[in-house]
Amino acid sequence: MTVSYNLDVSSVSFFNFFRVLFRWRGSVWKSIWSELMIWLIFYYMVMVTYRFALDSEKREEVRKYIENLHENLDNCVPLTFMLAFFVTVIVDRWKNIFANIGFIENTALAIATLVRGTEPETVLTRRTIIRYLVLSQVLVFRDISLKVRRRFPNIDSIIKSGFLQEHEAVILEEIDCPYNKYWVPINWASAVLQKEGKITAAPLFNAAWQEVKTFRSNMAILCNFDWVPIPLAYPQVIFVAVRFYFFMCLFTRQHLDMMDKRTIDYYFPILTVFQFIFFMGWMKVAEGLLNPLGEDDDDFECNFLIDKNISTGMAIVDSTYDKFPEMRPDKFAEPAFAPFYPEDVIDSGADHALIGSAQSVTLADPSDQIDMMKVDINSPIVVGKTDSTTSTFRRRLSSAFGRRTRSHSVQHLGPEKLEPDTPFSQSMAPQRPYGPFELSNGFMSSGGFNHISSNGHLPKLEEEESTSVDSDATEVNTISPPSSHAPDPPTVPPPTTVTQPVFVVPRTISEDTLGPTSPTLPFNQTLENDNDGLGRMKF
Repeated sequence: MTVSYNLDVSSVSFFNFFRVLFRWRGSVWKSIWSELMIWLIFYYMVMVTYRFALDSEKREEVRKYIENLHENLDNCVPLTFMLAFFVTVIVDRWKNIFANIGFIENTALAIATLVRGTEPETVLTRRTIIRYLVLSQVLVFRDISLKVRRRFPNIDSIIKSGFLQEHEAVILEEIDCPYNKYWVPINWASAVLQKEGKITAAPLFNAAWQEVKTFRSNMAILCNFDWVPIPLAYPQVIFVAVRFYFFMCLFTRQHLDMMDKRTIDYYFPILTVFQFIFFMGWMKVAEGLLNPLGEDDDDFECNFLIDKNISTGMAIVDSTYDKFPEMRPDKFAEPAFAPFYPEDVIDSGADHALIGSAQSVTLADPSDQIDMMKVDINSPIVVGKTDSTTSTFRRRLSSAFGRRTRSHSVQHLGPEKLEPDTPFSQSMAPQRPYGPFELSNGFMSSGGFNHISSNGHLPKLEEEESTSVDSDATEVNTISPPSSHAPDPPTVPPPTTVTQPVFVVPRTISEDTLGPTSPTLPFNQTLENDNDGLGRMKF
């Protein structure tokens, strides 16, 4: 039977520790006391042998060997890690088994709500469906729980208990199926639910069938947990590791200094005993949770659940079907309604109200007029702050050290995109294909098209270290590049250098974090010697 101690810990107090500690059923003391006694007996046998059966020379040799074992024991057997992971897996498995143990209330309420009628045949239909569902649970539990197996050792015991009738037992035995027949009562229940025709609407029938199917799925999950346990090697490793560790402690935890008699370890290994209680008790918890359908103190009450399901289900679909008290006006409709408490409860103090953590903060009076303004949908207050912290920090850091390095990816070399022949298009969108460019060079071509790689990709270039770029103005050295479409002239005139502050805003590169912008520029003022077609303009 499951040990309940929730009432003892219903309130926090100093004595809760003693209420929980000094229990016997289901306690750690009950699970480890026999093994602890055996361990102490062997410990004192080793102690007597070491102190009285060996001479001083032998004791010194044994002492060196034991000290070496003591230094390496904890590294060889990591008990904390092994037990923690193992218990985590076991507890998760235990929770899933309990969640699918099967309660009949939801299914019985659905059957009582959807299968309507007070005729004897209709009442028998509802009762038969509930009985078949609990019969399926009995057939499953008697194969996975030893407690239920003791209660129902054969089919005759199930018949005498009323879950199965004699003619149904004959049909069950005649079914030619070499495997388990847990599904047969569920199949009978679904046939009864459909054949009687009490549910005419398909959606309502589907709702009732879903509840029946959910109950069957719970039974199938229990069977799966019983058929496929945790791989045997895993619990073997844990159980052997814990017992091997404390077997070695019989030797490594001996008090080897015969001259030091002032410590308690000379007579009793108190720290090792506590460690034995903790680790061995931890392992016993895992052993008890491996199969919660067994006969331990904390295992699930399967027989109780069967009795509860059959009684509750029959009461829902029969004795309490379509019955409810007379409806009368309630006290909650009174305008001056107030909750009622016993006088002694009122004197003990009131509960804290469940309110929001920021509800008590007053930022404005109810009569204050708050000025509200419309915000653009692309504003940072709506879409969130853009992730420009890193780039801004890098720009400021580079400016502080006198350099500003920036790499730009040039688009893949593709077909030339035709733009309308307007001053705006000439100034804002350079025609493709184009070569790699540099901001410090006024977007001048740094080599024409001869440096484009054969695969069509253009390299990333960085601005020269010696160039100091201002955020508002750029000094441009405009050099007329050779044309890639016309033949080279016989004589190349010396390049004309024009150094003046200009503002270049190509459409393909924008410093605006919210998207490209289109500033108003004087399109009729172009830069002199603009021979490469970029259409630079004075600002």
